[in-house]
Formats: sequence, structure tokens, C-alpha cells
Amino acid sequence: MGIRENKVERYLDDEIKKLGGITRKWVSPGRDGAPDRIIIIRGTVIFVEVKTVDGKLSRAQEREHNRLHNAGAVVRTVFGEAHVDTLVKWIAEYCGLVEVPKVYY
Repeated sequence: MGIRENKVERYLDDEIKKLGGITRKWVSPGRDGAPDRIIIIRGTVIFVEVKTVDGKLSRAQEREHNRLHNAGAVVRTVFGEAHVDTLVKWIAEYCGLVEVPKVYY
């Protein structure tokens, strides 16, 4: 089975803190499928579902994530620590924390 979701969540929290952001556990009473974490960094809010490497989204999670996305929210799912690393890199670029090289065609 791999590592537990709460270990992946702690890893996500630590990595976001390194970027200068904060995370919050999100519980939405009466709303099944809400993402696990909210990341707030440089005025950007990102909802994140945390899964183990072999985890799977439930139908309720897929439905709720689509609702949030359709309302204009940024929603991401990570499957293990390697995906957290990929997300953190994307957030750093998205929020302008790193300079992305210009590509000329």
C-alpha cells in the first residue's frame, strides 16, 4: 500500500511553507467530496485533494471538484509525494515565485 494520506498532507504543508504560503485543512459540513486542503499563497487560493500513490477519487469528490472548477476555482489532486513536488513547482511558476525561461520559436 504505500504511505498514508496524512503523511502526504504533512509533506504538502511543509513544502508550501517553504514557498511562503499557508495550508488549511478544509472540512465542508454537508458537502461530500470537498478537497482536503486549501493553499493560500501570494493572493492565490488553490484547493488540493491529497491521495496516496494508489489512491482514487470517489464519485462525490469528482463531482465536487468539478463544481469548484466550473465556478472558477483552481483544484488539483496529488497522488503521493512525487506529485506534491510537481504541484509545488507548478505553484512556484504560477505565482511568479520563480522566473520561467522564455521560449522563442
